[in-house]
Amino acid sequence: MATIDKRDDLQWRAQTRRKGFPVQRKTFNTRAEAWAAVVESEMVRVVFVSRSESESTTLKDPLDRYKQEILPTKKSQHSILSQIRLISDRLGQYSLAAITPSLLAKYRDERGKEVGPQSVKHDLSLLSRLFNVAIKKWGIALPMGNQFRQIRMPELT
Repeated sequence: MATIDKRDDLQWRAQTRRKGFPVQRKTFNTRAEAWAAVVESEMVRVVFVSRSESESTTLKDPLDRYKQEILPTKKSQHSILSQIRLISDRLGQYSLAAITPSLLAKYRDERGKEVGPQSVKHDLSLLSRLFNVAIKKWGIALPMGNQFRQIRMPELT
């Protein structure tokens, strides 16, 4: 059952407890019945995935970790390094939970105006590999999984 407490004049804290799941807490600027209801519903249906790590981790962090841990095992490091820098500059400030298929489609379309479709495909493929590594190797639970399966790659001409 969710409890909602007023912390001060401008903040509310919602907390959800359910047996078999970790306690979930989140602070809001308004009352948060909707958030608590969604979390409780997911727990009841046993589809709950904690979003705390993916909400607090920006895309820049796994990109840097990928550069340190995975990139040294690759042959073509130079081109991947430049891709990482570009993606980090454009999308690095977003949390992993905030990266949605619509955001990726917007990036794909904007990047497609600057370079050819093959370059855009390389960028998206790198991000897809990064998300797979984050999920499978680093254990970061992403609420929507690998979002790259929900967007189409650019058409090669």
